Amino acid sequence: MPRSEVLEVGPTTPPAARPFERTGRNPVERKAVARVQREIAAMPASLVVQLALWPDEIAAWARTEQTSESLVYNMLARRKPYLRMRERLAERLEVSPAILAHLIDARRPLPSAKRDPALVDVGGSATATTSEPIDWRSPPYPLHRDGTNPIERRAVRAVEREVASMPAAAVVGLALWPVTLAEWSREQRLKSSVVWATLAGSPSDRVRSELARRLDVTRRDLDELVSGRRATPSARRPPVLADVPDRAPVDPRERDDRDAMYQEAASDEPKATGRVADLRARAEQGDDDPSAALGDGEESRARRQPSSRHEERSAEPPAGGPAGATDTDQLTLGF
Repeated sequence: MPRSEVLEVGPTTPPAARPFERTGRNPVERKAVARVQREIAAMPASLVVQLALWPDEIAAWARTEQTSESLVYNMLARRKPYLRMRERLAERLEVSPAILAHLIDARRPLPSAKRDPALVDVGGSATATTSEPIDWRSPPYPLHRDGTNPIERRAVRAVEREVASMPAAAVVGLALWPVTLAEWSREQRLKSSVVWATLAGSPSDRVRSELARRLDVTRRDLDELVSGRRATPSARRPPVLADVPDRAPVDPRERDDRDAMYQEAASDEPKATGRVADLRARAEQGDDDPSAALGDGEESRARRQPSSRHEERSAEPPAGGPAGATDTDQLTLGF
């Protein structure tokens, strides 16, 4: 009998694990949220506006307004007023032009890392505890920022809710603030492009190890942030059926009246099969007035016309929404 040959099987490569979706519980994400909560008053207006617009971007909004991105950044940096552009941006942020002007023109405090420890409160906030709270109901507003500007509060809520949908580079940049990724790269004698590429998924043991040490997290935490699949921003998620309120149950007496109406319509007109089907479909959809489909002439058409117009309006996309938002790993958040 022929001898059976023994096949030597070499080491097999384990299948690559599917990337998991980020949830916002990663230590780096939590550090980014805490940093924004503490330092929002000290952050530049361009960064605050970018966070408040998320998932839209300043560059995308500038394109929809048919203007240049540099013009918008110059306006937010208070280099030029551009009053009309301020009004347009305030409308996009759903605030008054006076509130946007306060964010741009008011004096912002130093970051808590650069302040006298005696002037920083227990929570690590960068705001001075001796300043009076600002009443946002009546302009003019004091020319200092304390983190309570409606745009600042919107930016904080956006980061708290959407940090899992932001690129890893943006999350790391927020966690490092006020140090920027470019400054940290120069300190480590690294090219900024290499750091950005590493945070976009390129393997670089040195960059990831040094960055994890700087963030005071484990290497595994940083790897999970970089390799994890970003969550979908809530503004782009489809509506969940569970969020739709349940329809009220139909009264049995009302159901009997509708059944009698169906029988009457079928007996009066033998060819009314289509109408009876229409009535049943309306009843299943919870129409409050199914008898509207029985009438003929101008009155019936007039009663049905508002419904069709409403359907046409509801099918149109909402005006003024974010358009052309890009999805890049090198998200510009003022870093």
